[in-house]
Amino acid sequence: MTSDRDQEIRNLAYFLWEKAGRPTGREHDFWAEAAREVEGGPDERKDETVHENRFVAR
Repeated sequence: MTSDRDQEIRNLAYFLWEKAGRPTGREHDFWAEAAREVEGGPDERKDETVHENRFVAR
């Protein structure tokens, strides 16, 4: 059984992955980024506009 925190990280990681255009081979990057945001780590982004500009359009 997964914890609520793990499910929240999973959902956010999936959202970030889809937003980035579903790139292959980067699932660990999205999981780590989601975990930082959910757990409030040092790289947590407070400003959503800054967060959105992190991805490069194809």
